[in-house]
Amino acid sequence: MSTPQSIDDTASTVHELRGLRGLRGLRYARGVGYILALLLWVLGITGLIQGLGTFDLFKAVYFVLYGLVLCLPFARMSERTWRVGYALLIGMSALFVFVMIAVVMFAYMAAADRGERLGIPGFEGMLIFFALLQVPVVLFQRKPDLLD
Repeated sequence: MSTPQSIDDTASTVHELRGLRGLRGLRYARGVGYILALLLWVLGITGLIQGLGTFDLFKAVYFVLYGLVLCLPFARMSERTWRVGYALLIGMSALFVFVMIAVVMFAYMAAADRGERLGIPGFEGMLIFFALLQVPVVLFQRKPDLLD
């Protein structure tokens, strides 16, 4: 028969294991953010080299800057710096969604001018998902007590 103390110990151990699994998942999701940053840098630098038009140049510069923000060391920042960096991450992530929507709209308009039809924008959707994933990941890495 288990005593109330052993039940409390077991519940505490289960809670700690769930927390460790959650923190491991956050590290994996943060790793995806670094991969996204690398991809954005490649896309941005390629866009800067090609330099086709005003929007393409804006998009290229934005991708490079957003990639830099994604790689900020949020876990090691002071509280004040973290708040500024986190607000920057939120704002740039929201703007990223609008930039990607504009990219898809321009691609569809260009395809319509050529008489073609594009499929579902899966790549852009994946980029949006991974970009928006970084906002709660950075928050929960900094404040893991909010996961409960």
